[in-house]
Amino acid sequence: MTFDITMQGISIGALEIRFYSLMILSGIGAGIFIAQREARRYGEEPDHVVNLAVIGALFAIVGARIYHVLDRNEWPYYSSHPAEIIKVWNGGIGIFGGLAGAIFGLVLYLWWVNRSRSEHHGPPRMRVLRWLDIGAPAFLVGQAVGRWGNFFNQELFGPPTDLPWGIPIDEVHRPIAYLSETHFHPLFLYESILSAIGVAVILYVGRRFATRLIVGDILLLYFIWYGAERFGLEFLRDGNWKVGAIPTAQIVGIVFVGLSVALLAWRHTRKHTTVLPRDDSQPKGLSHSAERRRRRRSESQSNG
Repeated sequence: MTFDITMQGISIGALEIRFYSLMILSGIGAGIFIAQREARRYGEEPDHVVNLAVIGALFAIVGARIYHVLDRNEWPYYSSHPAEIIKVWNGGIGIFGGLAGAIFGLVLYLWWVNRSRSEHHGPPRMRVLRWLDIGAPAFLVGQAVGRWGNFFNQELFGPPTDLPWGIPIDEVHRPIAYLSETHFHPLFLYESILSAIGVAVILYVGRRFATRLIVGDILLLYFIWYGAERFGLEFLRDGNWKVGAIPTAQIVGIVFVGLSVALLAWRHTRKHTTVLPRDDSQPKGLSHSAERRRRRRSESQSNG
């Protein structure tokens, strides 16, 4: 039995384990961990998280692959080699397509569970926006970890750089115009770091302002953060899918940011908008500081 380890993975006889696949699975695992913690904080059943992760991941992979294959830079190759379309393990996914697929999978699962639940009897119905709020930081942590798969597949790198963290790219994946000594911007690393920071920010906001948030706000914060993140990073990306002279990801990113900011402002400035009733919308298990503030307000109202 032969054993071989390369940049792409490990081969043990006929068995091949791709590092790209391992990083994707690790990202899903990290997302499950975060989502289960958030589900408990919101007073939801964490057992649903694994089911949602499996279904969401399947649809996310399909959506991400479709987005990549339809890229006008990639379609000429895949249209001539259709058998390559299903080989996701060789790399090539689009996060925006994956996000659309994951949301579709979540909505489909909630619809299936809610079919047997009544509005007035038995377990409460699972709310889509509530579970998207739970899933938002999980999506982002999955992206932060999963992006390292691009490192092992030698993809998602930027232009040449002399910065100390520049990375070499092997001859198969390196643009033909560059020498082997050339180092490139590690775009996968930039996105991974920014996504990890975004997870911390979203989790902090969700706890610090728990009594002031409306269901769906956390999802909008995710759209704002990741939309801005991708908009900025696309300036360093070569050969990206463009509409005219503008990268498609920048168009999608700015739409995400613009619509989400406008919707947040609209929701929180409407004359009659208040935080939804705590029994159906507010996360249970508030932070200690938020709980103390709530008790003080209740006591002052009762004493007055």
